Amino acid sequence: MFYNVNKRGRGIKYHLWVFLGLSFFLVGDLLIINAANIIFLGLSLFFFSLGKIFFCLKFSHKKDFNVLRLVPFSIIMFSYAVFIIGIVLNELKEFLVPALLSFFLSLLMIQFAYLRKGVFNNKSYWYVLLGVTAFIISESIMAVKTFKQDLPFQDFLIMMLYGTAMYFIVLGIVSERRYKISFS
Repeated sequence: MFYNVNKRGRGIKYHLWVFLGLSFFLVGDLLIINAANIIFLGLSLFFFSLGKIFFCLKFSHKKDFNVLRLVPFSIIMFSYAVFIIGIVLNELKEFLVPALLSFFLSLLMIQFAYLRKGVFNNKSYWYVLLGVTAFIISESIMAVKTFKQDLPFQDFLIMMLYGTAMYFIVLGIVSERRYKISFS
């Protein structure tokens, strides 16, 4: 609702990726409520993955980027994903492939958010990057909770970080202003 009220111009096609991403995240949210049921858990992973794909499409742009700037960031994020997957690996069983795909899409989403720097205004860039980072931390806590062990304050942290993530991602998108790209 916040996005719909605050989005600006450009028609439905421009906003389609955000609407679809938020819609799939909502369906994933509703399904994850019953995470103890293996079918609901699998479907929630599927819908969250679709939401991530649509956010990746929204965050992508046509401007060239500096690969050297991306390499250290990618190494850090890949190391983080390997760490989290290492924690839950033995417990994933039939969810190994969906979990790996989900973490890959999370890495892709944060890389696209990171690559928005210099293309969109700083306020939008930092809000989206902060939101995606909060989402990944929330997702990591959820993965450990679901597949490994309970953590202190897990439910509060998951919901607080997830809500913060969606708020900052949407706030960043509605406040984005594209910089003029010069090809000189």
